Amino acid sequence: MKIVSSSAKGNFKLIAQEKEICELVYTNWFSEKAYTTLNGNQIEIKPKNIWTSKVDILKNGQIIGDITFSLKGYMVIRVAHAPKEESNYVLKNKGILKLRFELFDEGNTHQLTMNSLNNWSKLNYDYTIKTEDYTSTLPLEELAVYCGYAANLFLAIMSAV
Repeated sequence: MKIVSSSAKGNFKLIAQEKEICELVYTNWFSEKAYTTLNGNQIEIKPKNIWTSKVDILKNGQIIGDITFSLKGYMVIRVAHAPKEESNYVLKNKGILKLRFELFDEGNTHQLTMNSLNNWSKLNYDYTIKTEDYTSTLPLEELAVYCGYAANLFLAIMSAV
């Protein structure tokens, strides 16, 4: 699976086996609000505050979770996927010269790795997504969209610092 940048404003396509699964599109250059359609569901991700340190995840108009930037330098993704059930994930940048994001669930079990295909000096990023022992109950494609958005948000926040 891959995340391929489709514009300089942050849009990206999720690709599996050379087939486009969906495209996450930001509403404009200055907004962190983005949307996509995945498996018949409308997914919208939009800032909760002016600093964009927390964003809400909406699925078919209902808030199902959020993405929060931690002061320790990682992203926390919280998603409700069944009545009274939610999952929490931590997305950490483990790369030095090249971006490499790793996703862990609340039990600290590694779920996936996003390896950057680009040089850090470029404005857009493409990633390969590797999964070895994916155990999450959330569909991989949906979680990959949230991770792609979180990686973009991480880079935006870190470049502003």
